[in-house]
Parts: sequence; C-alpha cells; structure tokens
Amino acid sequence: MRVDRLMGIFVIVIMVGSIAGIAVYNMGDDVGQVTNQDGSFEVNGNIFYEDELQNSFNAIVSSPTGDALEVPFRADPRNVSHIKIDDNALIAVNNAEKIYIVFDPNTPNFLDYKNNLQLAMGQVSRLISLVTVNSVYPVSALTADIPDETYDDNIPLKSCEDATETAPVLFLTLGSKDEVKLEDNCVIISGKTGESLILTADKFGMYLVGLRV
Repeated sequence: MRVDRLMGIFVIVIMVGSIAGIAVYNMGDDVGQVTNQDGSFEVNGNIFYEDELQNSFNAIVSSPTGDALEVPFRADPRNVSHIKIDDNALIAVNNAEKIYIVFDPNTPNFLDYKNNLQLAMGQVSRLISLVTVNSVYPVSALTADIPDETYDDNIPLKSCEDATETAPVLFLTLGSKDEVKLEDNCVIISGKTGESLILTADKFGMYLVGLRV
C-alpha cells in the first residue's frame, strides 16, 4: 500500500478517541439554543458543554448498558441545522449485522481533503458499536483499486453497489450538499468541502446517539 496516499486512514478506529488539538469548524446560523449560567447550552432539548481546552462540544448520553457516557463532538451543535439527516440512514445503521465504511481514493482532489476525510470517518466509526443492535464495528474499505498501485490483500473493495440490508455501506464523499441520505442500502455522507464533511459526519454521529439538533 502506498503510505503517502492513505497514511492513517485504516488505523482511524484506534485514534478516534482523541480530539486534542483539532479545530472545530463552525457553520450555519444559531438556531433553537438556550445558554445556561453553568456554561452549558441547550439545542432542541439536548444539553451540551463546551470544552475550550479540547475545543469540543460534549454531551452526556446513555450507553446500551445504561452507563452515562460523555461524548465529545468537533462540530458546534448550534451551527449544523442546515445539514439534513435521513432517518432511514439511521435505521439502516442501527439494524446492521455488518457495516463497511468506505471512500474513493481516486477522486482528483483526494490528497487535498484526506485529513478531513480521516476525521469524518473517525467521528462516525467510534459511535457505531454503541448504537447498533448487534454491536457492529465498521470495516474500512476502498471503493476501488488505485491504478498501478499494490494494496494489502486484507483491505476489502466495497462500493454502494455491494450494500445490502444486513450489511450497509457508509460512503463518505464530497458532494453538492451537506447531508446524509440512504440510497439502496448505501448511507451516503457528503460535504461540500472537506471541512463540512466533518460537520456532516459529526451531526450524523449526534443523531446516532439520540441527539437531534
């Protein structure tokens, strides 16, 4: 595998717990939030706490075992109201028996947004096992080989065409909209830029754990 092109992408599950030093890119309008005196604020009935040291926005959610978990997000939940999330995409993930999370390494500007893609993948991957009925851990994959390059045989090739009801594919990509939608068992997570792709993935993560902002 060419290390310079894909460095870090396939070890993202190991690194997703750390958000230190990562900037939060704020977009959109401040909608539906109430700021409290203790430094917390409310968005659509959900309470978040801003951690200025980690540059994150944290929320307390309940794990499947009933434990309280503090989950940090890079995106400010007050600024993502413009991002559309398809409820059918949530259902597809929640009921999956296996999940592939994929990207296209052959896009012309891949190297320009590779780091943002890595962060976006991490924001989604870290939460999937907490919310799926079958405690599924996503498998990283490529949509296709890169011409004239050799890859580790353990890296699967998967695309939206391979998605099934029990094994959906999560495809992260740049697109014309900031949105998450379901098309034929393929969950398409798209952003107009690399930065907005992170925000879209983060909002999808919020929805996965029940934080509808």
